[in-house]
Amino acid sequence: MRRLHSVLIGSAVLLGAAAASAQEISTTQAPPATTTTTGASITDTSGPTDHSVVVGHIGLRYFGSADMPALAFSGGMAMQGGTQALHTVGMRYWLNHTIGLDAGLGLGFSSGSNTRTVQSGGNTMQQSSDNPNFFGLGLQVGLPIMVAEAKHLSIHVDPYLYFRYGTSGITTGSGDTTTDNTLSAVQFGLGANAVAELQFGFIGLPQLGLQAQFGFGISYQTTSSKSVVLRNNDTTTNSTGAFSLGTTVGPHYGLTDIITGTISAVWYFGSTPGPR
Repeated sequence: MRRLHSVLIGSAVLLGAAAASAQEISTTQAPPATTTTTGASITDTSGPTDHSVVVGHIGLRYFGSADMPALAFSGGMAMQGGTQALHTVGMRYWLNHTIGLDAGLGLGFSSGSNTRTVQSGGNTMQQSSDNPNFFGLGLQVGLPIMVAEAKHLSIHVDPYLYFRYGTSGITTGSGDTTTDNTLSAVQFGLGANAVAELQFGFIGLPQLGLQAQFGFGISYQTTSSKSVVLRNNDTTTNSTGAFSLGTTVGPHYGLTDIITGTISAVWYFGSTPGPR
């Protein structure tokens, strides 16, 4: 009887110890799980700004296009009133958080011919004519100045200065009426744009920026045309000059003009740009 009593007491002690051990295990708090995020919310304001991570990196940007005066060819005659587009592409480099540098280069070249074929009464006749050739060169520089900066948005003012030159020519007529026709144009301009630049750091791409701009500028354009009859060297010249002051968008304000004149993209090179 005494032995049975001892066995029962020993079993109770073992069961109590096991229950106490189980309670200690069940009440132990597990360490918090570690989570990994691959992106950030557009409203997240923690960490460096998108602008700060591209300071010191070269950015590729499109400055836009300009219509340069050029000769047009119609009815066997060279005429003024034509245009050729001159596109300017270049770079942006932020020297520090406040001051940047813009520089762009524009090049344009075109040349060609037209062939007209007429079939009549079993006969085939071809007429060929050249298109006016064109060469254009443009240079643009700017000095972006930061005004305000948020997590994914920056506001800056961009003073700029540009110079453009274009020349076109065509030979018309035949025999005694063969005539060399040339036209050259020069454009100067300066002004400033207010720019809002949205960078896509909220999707992991702070190197990509989309900017909208609007501003004012003054410009001056001069054109000079010359026609020389080769038979007797008779020369006719004409020169014009025009000064203008206005916005950097226009003179037409359709949707296409607004988009092409105000919205552009910039890409800052560097696989892992870091804060400065």
